[in-house]
Amino acid sequence: MTLCLNHPTLGYYTTRKVFGKEGDFVTSPEISQVFGELLAIWFVTQWLAQGSAQRVRLVELGPGRGTLLADVLRTFKALPPHSRPPISSIHLIEQSDQLKAVQKARLAEAGFGETPVEWYADVKAVPESADEFTILVAHEFFDALPIHVFENTQNGWREVLVDVADPNAIVSTAITRDPLRLVLAPSPTPASMLYTSLAQAAFPSLSSTQKQPDLASAAPAPDARNPLLLNVDTTLGYQPARAPNSSASPVPGTLGAGEKVGDAGGAGSLTAQRFARLPIGSRIEVSPASWEVARDVARLIGGDEGAGGAGLVVDYGDAKAFGRSWRGFRKHQVVDPLTEPGHTDLTANVDFSYLAEAMSEFALLRGAPSEERRKEIESAARRLVDKGGMGEQYRFLGITPKKKQADATGEGVFPFDLE
Repeated sequence: MTLCLNHPTLGYYTTRKVFGKEGDFVTSPEISQVFGELLAIWFVTQWLAQGSAQRVRLVELGPGRGTLLADVLRTFKALPPHSRPPISSIHLIEQSDQLKAVQKARLAEAGFGETPVEWYADVKAVPESADEFTILVAHEFFDALPIHVFENTQNGWREVLVDVADPNAIVSTAITRDPLRLVLAPSPTPASMLYTSLAQAAFPSLSSTQKQPDLASAAPAPDARNPLLLNVDTTLGYQPARAPNSSASPVPGTLGAGEKVGDAGGAGSLTAQRFARLPIGSRIEVSPASWEVARDVARLIGGDEGAGGAGLVVDYGDAKAFGRSWRGFRKHQVVDPLTEPGHTDLTANVDFSYLAEAMSEFALLRGAPSEERRKEIESAARRLVDKGGMGEQYRFLGITPKKKQADATGEGVFPFDLE
């Protein structure tokens, strides 16, 4: 995934226009500026709640064309002085030189052309700031990070790998069939052995083949050319947030009363639970890269050297593991991710409970001028909230520092529950 998406001369993101109608997909900020405005208001409430720091930096992971970045900054600028976060610097995690130029122009259009801007290839390079409140957003960033896929077999866990279907297809341009396929590793790989060991250490009484019908059900292997079939998921993680004073029943398969993310002990404990409990025939997607990025995000917001902050992770996924969500996008259509490498967007659903576990040490997880314009706004809003569109598939993860939220109530920040 990393090679296909980010190769400096052949990568998907580095060689073409991928956003908008002329590209392969449309993101929520491209649909309506209201999306960025709503995020900005939440950031303002967090900045005010944590003492209204006089210096504020904005950090965005994967800014794309800078649309969301510009919408958030414009919203800040439109607020009265006492409610306006004073942006002192901007830090962007971006690898594409082409997109860096677009982002720079978008910042100038939003009136922040003179604000100091730093670009980084990796979030690890962003330092903690002792005198700046950190506002961080990761919008549709984690879904593009590479994943491992494992399948539980009669012989134990095996990693799903990309293989050459026909060696002759690589060297002969006359052969039109696709040269790649998905296969199971014939023996354990380092990655499969690592996560299997975690599962056995966390749950020694559970064998890898023990069936747990309340968590998942066995499924036949999918066709090797279509990894989108037969999505077997495991629901493990925190419960969805609810509005204050509303009732909510437990979600089947979520952590029980008194349990919290990380209760199994050690790094990757939720992943260990899933490996121990999934029956034969199930698959699970794990993203170590997402774990590392999530740790760095939490460090920037809740690290000992920082001045506090607030973050939002917005992406496709849920608070559970997925088995077969890996897919490709091309010309606004879902396609086989193995076709046309470097010309196809690759994505996988985000496991928000996995991110929450990674962050838990540092952070708490938390009218129109015309009829035509009215219809346009209505259509955009419907797509953002409709269950058939982004309303059901989009998830938010709010992040605030532990040391700034130790109040007497012990409650979360609406609309997020406290982890």
